[in-house]
Amino acid sequence: SYRLCKLPSSGNKKSLTEQCFQKIPLKFASENQWIQYGNDKSTRINFKANYTDVGTTPRGSQWAKNPIPACNTVDGGFLQLDHDCHTGTQFPPPAPGLEGYGDNIFDPIDSNLQFSIGDYLQVPQDIPAGKYVLSWRWDCEQTPQVWATCANIKIV
Repeated sequence: SYRLCKLPSSGNKKSLTEQCFQKIPLKFASENQWIQYGNDKSTRINFKANYTDVGTTPRGSQWAKNPIPACNTVDGGFLQLDHDCHTGTQFPPPAPGLEGYGDNIFDPIDSNLQFSIGDYLQVPQDIPAGKYVLSWRWDCEQTPQVWATCANIKIV
C-alpha cells in the first residue's frame, strides 16, 4: 500500500509514526500496473493489477498483489538449479519470463528479475499543499516479513 504523512514544520522525520501514515492511505488511479527494465521506458509492460480493499488496514485502504508469481513448488523455485519455473507458477504471470523469485540458492548473485514494478496513484484533491513523506509498504504473502521504504515529496 501507499500512504502519505505530512512532514512536520521542523522537518524531523524521526517524529513520523505508523499512525500518521495510516491517516492518508492513497488509492490506485488505474486498474493497471507496469513493469519496466532499467530506465528505458520503451520496455514498459502494462498489465491488469490485482487490487483489494477488503480486510485491509487501515479500513478502506487499497493493497496490490505482487504480480510476479513464485514457482509452483514448496520453495517457490529458490532451490531450483535455474530461474525457470519448470513445474509452472502459482498463478499466471503478467508477461513471459516474469516468474519465480529472480534468484536461487545456487546462483544468488545472478538475478533474472532486473526491473521495477510501477503503480499509478491518486492524490486526494482535498490534501493541503506542503511537504510530505510517501510510504510504500509491502507485506509478504509467503513469509512473515514487512518491507517498507519512503520518499520525500512536495504537493503543490
